[in-house]
Amino acid sequence: MATIRKLPSGKWNAQVRIKGHPTQTKTFFTIEEAEQWSSDCEKKFKKSESTIKALSPVYLEEVLTKNGKQRGGYDSIRNRLMNLDRFFDSTPLEKITSENVATYKVERLKKAANSTVRLELQLLSRFLRWAASEKGVACNDVVKPVRLPEAGKPRDKILTPMQYKMILERVDTCRSRLQGMSEAKAIIILAWETAMRRGEILALTPAMIDFRQRVIHLADHQTKNAEARDVPLSSTALDLLKSLCEGREEERYRYTKLFSLRPYSVSQAFRRACKESRIEGVCFHSLRHTCITRYAEKGLNTIQLQCISGHKDITMLARYSHIKASSVAALME
Repeated sequence: MATIRKLPSGKWNAQVRIKGHPTQTKTFFTIEEAEQWSSDCEKKFKKSESTIKALSPVYLEEVLTKNGKQRGGYDSIRNRLMNLDRFFDSTPLEKITSENVATYKVERLKKAANSTVRLELQLLSRFLRWAASEKGVACNDVVKPVRLPEAGKPRDKILTPMQYKMILERVDTCRSRLQGMSEAKAIIILAWETAMRRGEILALTPAMIDFRQRVIHLADHQTKNAEARDVPLSSTALDLLKSLCEGREEERYRYTKLFSLRPYSVSQAFRRACKESRIEGVCFHSLRHTCITRYAEKGLNTIQLQCISGHKDITMLARYSHIKASSVAALME
């Protein structure tokens, strides 16, 4: 907002105040000069406020935060916005062109997988549409004319019990520890037993666990599809959680997270353990695929599997359960 006032000397003083920026002030001989300078300042501030970097915190707050709590996928989307910001830097959204987006795609594909770049471009498209409709930025969806990279082939590799054991042995050397084992090991065990996503596990607090009913209560802001669900617990998962919650019975601990590791640190520990075990073609999310497949092979039906995984779509569930024909044949007897 600009304020212009006449000084006792007869000159004109202009002040421009914009939230988040230092106050700008300058004195002129004429009011016309003061008004022109003020207008130029406001345009410059507005330009700096329509970048990916400037609007990312607002997007994360308005779109991915509910009642003060981060929704599922928050960290992944924040990281994608950071990648976009590193490339487009201080370019205002209204100045980004389809040619810029195409260049980003080519450069990014040199370092990242097709599926990663595809997700980043899809996010940029949503981000531009949000900025135009919700923030009044004069930008268009310039991603639309750009051909997205082909979707990567879904991962179909699952871990064997022996590989799982090897990973646990390697990852137990991590320094961050809980109840005699590394945090990473405890997180991997829970993923193997429950098919929970990495972010869902890292959000766990004692208050979310119902030991009597043998379930974990996930609120809508903690799941990827923004729907609350109860996760059933196997005996192994139940015993582990009881151990992790020992000494946290006081009310002040009930809403404190069980784990201190960041998402990237968990994935990094898993990758390192796989590398040391010479296991290729898997990532932390492969534990979710493996868990669903394991329970499917035990004979759980579709509804029971959906209860575990949280999938609303049977087609998506089918992508996660990699059942062998030999396992089906055994159930037919």
